[in-house]
Amino acid sequence: MNHKVYIVGGDALIERMFISHGIYPVSHPSEATLACFTGGSDVTPSLYDEKNVGSYSDWHRDVAEMADFAEIQELGIPSVGICRGGQFLNVMNGGKMWQNVNNHAIGGTHELKLEFDEGAGPGFYQVTSTHHQMMRHAEGGAVIGKATLATRFEGDNKDRQPDFDTEIVWYGKTNCLCFQPHPEYNGDRDDTEKLFFMLLDGYGFLFDDRQAG
Repeated sequence: MNHKVYIVGGDALIERMFISHGIYPVSHPSEATLACFTGGSDVTPSLYDEKNVGSYSDWHRDVAEMADFAEIQELGIPSVGICRGGQFLNVMNGGKMWQNVNNHAIGGTHELKLEFDEGAGPGFYQVTSTHHQMMRHAEGGAVIGKATLATRFEGDNKDRQPDFDTEIVWYGKTNCLCFQPHPEYNGDRDDTEKLFFMLLDGYGFLFDDRQAG
């Protein structure tokens, strides 16, 4: 199948990354087989019913991307989100955010543990880490990527501090993959890009015809 990606809002680095894998950007989601939400500002906390205690959000961007998300869901196109984009998809699926965590906005890499429920066992990858927020997944979201760097989780809630850092979440009902690392940054200098496309293709989350639509 000839896959095409609609990059919400556009992003030159992400465009080049997809093109290098033979997946070409299109100008409207109706032309695409995949939508990609990109990095940037924090998601507005009111969208997950909390006060702002540590977010640097862009309400106008959130409103625009909520409209994009609704159209993409109506078309039945799978979505992937990178960094802020993954956090946004997590919130659109009913999840929340830890508004500030330590040890992740490091501009470097960390070890990520990938797990599946199908008996494949865990795998370990070195991935980028540039974010200061952390996903709190909703019911129905499967945490498939974890780390253990953060020791402080801040938010407008009384949730117990988690035992691990949530890095990748899959929402099967809406075909949304939430991916906090940046696969477009380092190429083959770490495992992030490899892991990203392995999830999109080899493990069949988005590009497998049995999952799409």
